[in-house]
Amino acid sequence: MTTWCKSCFRRIKLAGPILLGFAAAVSLFAFAASAQQALEDRYQKAIQSFNEAKMEDACDALKQIEKENPGYKDVRTYLNPACDSARRTYEQEERLYKQGLELFKQGQFDQAKQKFTQGRSLVLNHPKYRADMDDYLKKIEARSREENLFQQAVQQFNEGRDTEAATQFGQIEQAKGARADDARSYLQRIKDRREAEIRKKETEGDQQAFDEAVRAFNDKRYPDAKTRFQALIQKGGAHAAEAQSYVPRIDAALRDDAAAREKTKKTIADAGKDPRQVAQQLIEEARADVSGLQYAAAVDKLKTAEMLDPANHEVPPLLKTAQEMADQEPLRLGLEAYFAGKYDQAEQQLGAYLANHGRKIALAYFFRGATRASRYFLSGEQDTQQKDLAMSDFRALKKDSRQFQPPKQYVSPKIMSLYSQSAGASSP
Repeated sequence: MTTWCKSCFRRIKLAGPILLGFAAAVSLFAFAASAQQALEDRYQKAIQSFNEAKMEDACDALKQIEKENPGYKDVRTYLNPACDSARRTYEQEERLYKQGLELFKQGQFDQAKQKFTQGRSLVLNHPKYRADMDDYLKKIEARSREENLFQQAVQQFNEGRDTEAATQFGQIEQAKGARADDARSYLQRIKDRREAEIRKKETEGDQQAFDEAVRAFNDKRYPDAKTRFQALIQKGGAHAAEAQSYVPRIDAALRDDAAAREKTKKTIADAGKDPRQVAQQLIEEARADVSGLQYAAAVDKLKTAEMLDPANHEVPPLLKTAQEMADQEPLRLGLEAYFAGKYDQAEQQLGAYLANHGRKIALAYFFRGATRASRYFLSGEQDTQQKDLAMSDFRALKKDSRQFQPPKQYVSPKIMSLYSQSAGASSP
């Protein structure tokens, strides 16, 4: 059985709205307190960003706080400095980018790299030029690698290391970078230099072959000389015409030799002598001539012996030795005259040796130059014609034999100094 109390019921009925209002008030207060705390937290975070020089973060946060709560605490104190600083940082980014770009265009890559690196390190939330600066830094890095490779290749080229230089220039050209055209130019220079070297070797080889042919002609080794000259004619080149001029002279000399041989044999036969015995006697006399340094006389006797007895096996080696010694005789006499101070005789003998295309042509050029240099210094350095002649000999020597090592212990330091100067002197 339920008992109702009307007065109690009314009180309870009135208390409901009151309680609901109270709860709502409490909830509203709690929300306001929470919002206030959130605002304070944002404010403190903005101040922290300001103190940490994160001006753009501070500026954005303070702007929002000022918009929502004008005059909140010291927002206005920090707002303008933060925003001004952020604006200046963006301006600095733009300035550094433009400076770096100008330096890049001028090819000053180290300075440009410094500007771009400084610009991209700025603390910005929305950098405008960072991507472009990153691209240019990559280009600078690539250019730096290319430039280093190019400079190494140039050094190798200057040192004559063409194979290594060509490899690196080829890599640069294939990369099609800024140095591609320069690399292509150097590759052409390497090609030209190699072709010039080949032509030079061919020319030197032709000159050597021509000198050997002339030497054979002067030694009256006509069949050998004719074979050598014909090879030069067939090959063509600078010496072909001159080689051709020797052929009729050789043919005439061969006819004369044949006639002389027959005449000598007939003379020996008419005298009732055995040609082989006469040849043997000439061989013995030639041996004595060689011992007495009479090489030219020995050569003449051995050639006569060869005509009288072609089958004699002693003649060829003796003739070859005597001929070589006879060829070297002007050089030996020229050196003896030089060291004896007989400069006229030295120049005459050394000149004869050079005209005969001797094997030690570089040595002959050196001492003929030393002979002329000696005259120049003995004149008190007044006879400049002798100096010019000496320089000409030294240059000819260096052109003929780059491997020649001058016997500097046998000449004065002054002559060696003149010899060294000839390396940089222009050809007459």
